[in-house]
Amino acid sequence: MNSRLIAEKPIIYADMNIYRYLACGDISIVEPDRFIWAYSIVHLNEVHRNGNTDALEGMKLLQAVEIRDVLNEDFQSVGNITLFSYVDPYLRYQCHLQAIAGYEDLNDHVVEHLIRFFGADNFEELSETPRHMQYDIQHMTHNIDDERRQSIAARASSVAEEMRAVIDKHLKERIPIEKTRTALGVTSEIRKTLEASDLVIDDVWELLSPQILVSGRTKDQFFGFSPTPEMEGIQHTQYGAISSAHIVLNMLGISPDKGLAKRDKIKSILSDGQHTGMASYCNAFISADRAVINKARGIYTYLKNVTNALHFNYEKGYELKLGIEPVSD
Repeated sequence: MNSRLIAEKPIIYADMNIYRYLACGDISIVEPDRFIWAYSIVHLNEVHRNGNTDALEGMKLLQAVEIRDVLNEDFQSVGNITLFSYVDPYLRYQCHLQAIAGYEDLNDHVVEHLIRFFGADNFEELSETPRHMQYDIQHMTHNIDDERRQSIAARASSVAEEMRAVIDKHLKERIPIEKTRTALGVTSEIRKTLEASDLVIDDVWELLSPQILVSGRTKDQFFGFSPTPEMEGIQHTQYGAISSAHIVLNMLGISPDKGLAKRDKIKSILSDGQHTGMASYCNAFISADRAVINKARGIYTYLKNVTNALHFNYEKGYELKLGIEPVSD
């Protein structure tokens, strides 16, 4: 969990708000050329989702480059996170739109499961997710040979039945997130103490381990840093594991994001976790969102990651000054 990029300058992974504020002239950055500014596909997905392209202008002003995972022919990570050469962000975004055309809403059914865990009143929509999953599979496999497509469809049908059984057995009753947190012993007062801790992952585990260990889960498995037996066959990456830990901290109410149980908010919250994961390969992650940075700092500290999680209090006219040194190999 300590893979990182090495470059001639410190690499700064900036949250969307940094690029937008800069593009609109709301902030300035002192000597930005001292750093390499980075973005990822997560930024491009956010631009598409909210329809605001201001961030692309900010990326262009900073000559930001893309950090990207290299995939093999089976779309599996080869474990080679790469910093690509500069491409005009507007051109890169157009290429991204072409790549996702027709698949923009793929896997939206997963959102229903997640917001249910956060206490959403969405059982009707949740009950439709097995059917939506099957439709997504059919959509993705429509242009492969009939025999292979039918085999995949049969497996999807079997999984859909399992999903229906789980939903009916375990997710029928809506449980508000505060009730879940209280049952785990993570009260509002305890959360305040945990949020102030420099070792929040360790402190949370000390509180929860008597309950979690009986299930056979280790600390790293509980937070998503290590795979569980049920996840066998699913690739485990550094950025994916860190994104999972971001969700777990939200579930527990540690510097929680607002709107966890709302369908229109959860995708942005998931993006925050993905940003935290992608930034873990860089020297610094900077954002004006304190909740995001608090969770990122706790995760990076536990993993002994090189990334500095930096928060600044946004106000119009703010001048951002950074003093970050590159990490030697």
